[in-house]
Amino acid sequence: MFRQLITVATTLILLPWQAPACATPAAGDEGARDAATSIGALGSQYQRLETQLQKHRVLAAAGGWPEVPEGATIRPDAEDPRLATLVRRLLVSGDISDADMPVSTSEYNETLQNAVRRFQSRHGLEPDALVGRATLRALNVTIQQRIDQIRVNLERLRWHPDTGSQDLILVNIPAFKAYVIRNGEIVWTTNVIVGDSENKTPVLQSTLKAVVFNPTWTVPHSIASKELLPKIKQDPSFFSRGNYNLFDRSGDPVDPSSVDWSTVEQRTFPFTLVQQPGPANQMGQVKFMMPNDYSVCMHDTPAKSLFASATRAFSHGCIRIEEPLGLAEVVLRGQNWTRQQVDRQIKSQETRSVVLAEALPVHIAYWTAEVDDLGVMHFYEDIYGWDATVLERLDKPFQSDHHDQPSASY
Repeated sequence: MFRQLITVATTLILLPWQAPACATPAAGDEGARDAATSIGALGSQYQRLETQLQKHRVLAAAGGWPEVPEGATIRPDAEDPRLATLVRRLLVSGDISDADMPVSTSEYNETLQNAVRRFQSRHGLEPDALVGRATLRALNVTIQQRIDQIRVNLERLRWHPDTGSQDLILVNIPAFKAYVIRNGEIVWTTNVIVGDSENKTPVLQSTLKAVVFNPTWTVPHSIASKELLPKIKQDPSFFSRGNYNLFDRSGDPVDPSSVDWSTVEQRTFPFTLVQQPGPANQMGQVKFMMPNDYSVCMHDTPAKSLFASATRAFSHGCIRIEEPLGLAEVVLRGQNWTRQQVDRQIKSQETRSVVLAEALPVHIAYWTAEVDDLGVMHFYEDIYGWDATVLERLDKPFQSDHHDQPSASY
């Protein structure tokens, strides 16, 4: 079973990247469950996507779904002439069933609100039942566009080799989710923050080697020179307030007050900044080390408020974990760590690196379409715009004299 999962989870195709500093069954609230919770339970994501591809093609042949006209946000209990069209749209995609059809479509009632929430949940939107711009945009993606999105992700799955591993951490970038899988089953999940459009999180395969409690942060030179230098020049208390130490190119400590910062320029920035452990540390309370060519890691963050957003592409490329202490507990459980021990280690304020007795594979994937264990189709926004390149190549005429693998455009 898990051999099928890893076919989905693993990739050797990496992207050029800047280093960091249709729903069936219709109708139940269970349709809003995390898509990836399915993978370990039922196996082949590829087969599920193929099934959904055929279902969507049948829908397309029958005329697809109607377009809901643009307009003001439709709010609960409001009356709106577009509601009849909205009901037809949600009926075609399985977000509402014939049995749940409201008697009247003149009022945005609770039944229809629940259907909209189901639609929003499986499209990576805030399930607030407000039919605003983002929800209308997702509703009005055409059936052919969704077919193409499924085709793109089927192609991505074809690229993945089968490693046979039954234990791993899986991150799906567009879903903003991370999962811990043990013995082929998902045992833990959390929300994540990924790289923004300028600092994309790469698709990669690595292994988690160590968990670092109360970590320091050596600021990448690009971040220090581009983003922090202006703050240093404006705020004399920058170093003390942020708990930063300053070092020269030889690694020797430098007193920040001895530097004439007005003469320091971005292109010739000669220092290294190291932030010490504490509440302001950008790594938060714990960091997860996974060697890779992109200097990407998973870590905590002091900016907890960012997790309130449904779309969470805010980082410089690293993966910020909403529940990092829970992840530490799960990955160290095999070494007899408990949550109480994790908490005590954090409270000690001591920087400590705990090497895993057995390295845990980490797979960072980019799936904008996947199917959960209830057969519910989930679509996510193509936050990095990578789907178009894959689709363009899929639609090119076959060249019999070309024997290349798909190029590294994920």
